[in-house]
Amino acid sequence: MKKKYRLVYFGSPEFSLPPLKTLYLGGYDIVGVYSQEPKKKSRGMKKIPTPVHQWAESQLLPFFTPNKLDEVSLKKFQALKPDIAVLFAYGKIIPATWLNVPLYGFINIHASLLPKWRGAAPVQRAIENGDKSTGITIMKMNEMLDEGPIIASREISITNDTNGQSLINQISNDSCSLLFNNLEKYLSGKISLVEQDNSSSSYASKIKKSETKIIWSLTAAELNQKIRAFYPYPSMWFTHQGLRYKILKANVSNLVGEPGKVISKPLTIACKRGSLDILEIQPEAKKPMTIEQFLLGNNSFSIGTNLLDD
Repeated sequence: MKKKYRLVYFGSPEFSLPPLKTLYLGGYDIVGVYSQEPKKKSRGMKKIPTPVHQWAESQLLPFFTPNKLDEVSLKKFQALKPDIAVLFAYGKIIPATWLNVPLYGFINIHASLLPKWRGAAPVQRAIENGDKSTGITIMKMNEMLDEGPIIASREISITNDTNGQSLINQISNDSCSLLFNNLEKYLSGKISLVEQDNSSSSYASKIKKSETKIIWSLTAAELNQKIRAFYPYPSMWFTHQGLRYKILKANVSNLVGEPGKVISKPLTIACKRGSLDILEIQPEAKKPMTIEQFLLGNNSFSIGTNLLDD
């Protein structure tokens, strides 16, 4: 690296940490780290900083957790005199007035192959949709939602074992080399940006609570894609005898029956087409457990039980 570029990083969750660590170890001058403000969590309602915030603080890096990206925050950002800003899952929309502050603008790590799955939930929507692949796109940000020109991209396969957690972990890890190998080229003008084809775009809308209730009249394949997509959060769930149960892992079975009925042991539930073998479950107010552990203390799911009655 010829010049020690002044870099500001925007990120919040655990999976946005690896690229920041890579840039830090790779010699970039991290002059500021932005993260969402600490949120109240756990029974004590103690405010817990985000993983990115905690790491930045541990490394004695300047960190900022503004509640709003207003004029006061903008002046502090301008004072950092950044050459480049990198964003990955920050959780706030960057105002247009911020985008041109860094000499080379903002670049974003996006968890899909743009222009497919622009928006808030690209990882989950790709799995839910039954896509065979997705990927990572590094793009220069503009004022539109995920519509900026592409710097680099990498494809990632989606298998029948892929879930939301495993896919975002792979994207997080793979984005480190993709970002590091292309950022210097971008900063030195050695990359020709590629405009997105808006005609082939799709939108990954934010997940609504109403989507996460299991509808047994869907096919087993459709439900299994949702279970994998929404793991570990927000998770797919159903109710039985007044209690809520999250299904964390299942397999598609060829057994058939009336949708919503338990049709086989240990716990196979019929759907519109096919059925689901439940492998991992989380009863309300309890920890996740295997289906064998769960059934040791629960006899209310005998064959013939109709979950549509709940």
